[in-house]
Amino acid sequence: MPTAPNKLLHQSPRIEQLLLLPLFALPILWVAGYFFPPINHDVGAILDVSGRWIDGQRLYVDVIDENLPLTFIIHALPVLTAKILPGGVPFWFTAWVVAGIFTSFFACRRLIRQIPSADHALTEGLLPPVLLFLFTVLPNEHFGQREHIMFVASAPYMFASMARAEGTHLRRSSTLAIGIVAGIAFALKPYFLAIPAAVELHLLLRRGWRTTLTDLMPWAILAVALVHLVLMYTVFSAYGRFVMPLAVEAYEPIGDAGWLQILTGNVMAPTLLALLIFGAFAVFLTQTLAARALLAYGIGAAVSAVAQAKGWPYHLLPALSVAILLAALTISQTVDRFLPISRSGHRLPVAVISATLMVLLYFQAALYTPPFLKQRQYENSVGGLLRHIVEQNAPHRTFLALSPGIYPFWPMINYTDARMTMRFLTMWVLQGVYATCEDFPALYNAPDTMSDTEKFVYDSVSEDFAKGKPDLLIVDMIPGMPRCQGKVFDYLEYFRQNKVFADAFKNYEFLMNFDRYQIYRRKKH
Repeated sequence: MPTAPNKLLHQSPRIEQLLLLPLFALPILWVAGYFFPPINHDVGAILDVSGRWIDGQRLYVDVIDENLPLTFIIHALPVLTAKILPGGVPFWFTAWVVAGIFTSFFACRRLIRQIPSADHALTEGLLPPVLLFLFTVLPNEHFGQREHIMFVASAPYMFASMARAEGTHLRRSSTLAIGIVAGIAFALKPYFLAIPAAVELHLLLRRGWRTTLTDLMPWAILAVALVHLVLMYTVFSAYGRFVMPLAVEAYEPIGDAGWLQILTGNVMAPTLLALLIFGAFAVFLTQTLAARALLAYGIGAAVSAVAQAKGWPYHLLPALSVAILLAALTISQTVDRFLPISRSGHRLPVAVISATLMVLLYFQAALYTPPFLKQRQYENSVGGLLRHIVEQNAPHRTFLALSPGIYPFWPMINYTDARMTMRFLTMWVLQGVYATCEDFPALYNAPDTMSDTEKFVYDSVSEDFAKGKPDLLIVDMIPGMPRCQGKVFDYLEYFRQNKVFADAFKNYEFLMNFDRYQIYRRKKH
C-alpha cells in the first residue's frame, strides 16, 4: 500500500502546477487594473508636458518643469503612439510600461540562470515570482513613477552585476544592451546615478582595475549620462542655463526637512532598517558574492532616496524592492545550501515554499495599500468631481490653476483633453521663494524688491492668464507655504498686485467653492 508521502509524490506535478500558476497569472491580471483611471498624478503631469512639447510648444520655454529632458523624451513615446493608434495617452503609457515589465522580467529570468551561486532549484524558482511581484504589485498607486520605471529598466543590470561579481562574462551585445538601457533609466534623475556608482565601486574593489576598465557595461552607462548632459546645454539649452538653476534655487527647499526627520520618517526608517537587516542576512548567511552585489545596488538606491531629501514613499520603491529580494535570496540560498535535495526532488517543495512566501507578500501588500483603491474611488474623488466641473463649465476645456499641487489637475487633464494656459504646472517656484518666513516687512515682496526668479513668475503667470483667457481660474486656498506675519499666503491677492493680472481678472466671476479651491468662471459677453 503506498504511503501518504508516496501519494503526494505521485500527485506532485499537478500540485506543483496548481501552486505555481497563480504566481504568474495573478501579476498578469493585476496589471490589467492599471489600465483603469486614474493614472498617477505625477505621471499625468509629465505626459501632459511631453504632449505640449510634441504639439509644438518649446520645452522649458513655453512649458516649464524641473524634470530632466530625458524624462520628457521617454514619455513622448506613448504620446506619439496615441497619435498613430487608437487609444488615449494614459492607455498607451500603461501599455508601454507593461511591455517593459515583461521584457525586463524575461531578461532577468535568463540572467538569474547565469549567476553561479543561484544555480539551485529554490533560488531559480523563487526569485522570478518575487521579481514579478515587485514589478507589478508593489508599486500600486506609484505605478509608472520614474523610480518604478528605473527599477524595471535597470533590473537586468542588477542581476548582470550579481553575475559579474561571480566571474560570469556576458556576451558583448548583451553587455552593451543592458548598459545602455540601464544608463537611460539612471539618467531619469541625477540621484539614480548613486546606484551604478555603488555597484561599480563594489565590483572595482572585488575584481580590480583591469577587469573593470575592460567591462563595457559601466562605460555604456557613463556614455548615456554624458550624452544626456550635453543635450541639457545644446538641444535643451534652456534647461541647463535657466531651469536647472531655477530648480536648485526654488524646488530644492520645498518640503526640505532636516536629515534626522528624513531618516526617521514613517517609510524611510523601516525601509532602511529592512535593507540593513536583510542585507546582513544575505551577506553572512549565503556567503555569496552575488548577495554583496545586490546589497550594493540596494545601498545605492537608499542613498538616492535619502539624497532627494523629501522622504516620499515612491522615492524608496527601489530600495524596498531590493530589501525584499535580499530576503528571498537569503531564504532560498540557505535552504538550497543546507537542505540539499536533487533538482527533480526539489520541485514540489520549491512550489510550496514559493507559493507560501508569495501569499505572504501579496497579503502584506494588500494590507499596506488596498489594491486599486484610487481606481475604485475615482468617480467620487476630488479629481473625478473636478473633471465633471471642468466638463460642464469650461467650453474650451481651458483653465489656469494657482496651486502648489499637481493633483487633482493631473490626471484630470489627461482624461478630459483639458489644457492649462500657463507655462508652469504649479506654483512650485513661489513655494521655494516663500519656503521660510523671516522678518519680512510684508506678507508679499513688493515687485521692486523681488528677486529675478520671483519677478519672472510674477510677470509670466500674469501674462499667461491675460493671453490665454482660460475658461476657469482655480485658486488653491492651501498655498503650501508657512504662515507669515500671522497670515496665510493668498495666491489671488498676490497676483492681483500685478496690473496685467488684475485687468484680466475683471472678466471673471465667482463660480463655486470646491474642496480646498475657489473657482472663477470667465464671464459670458
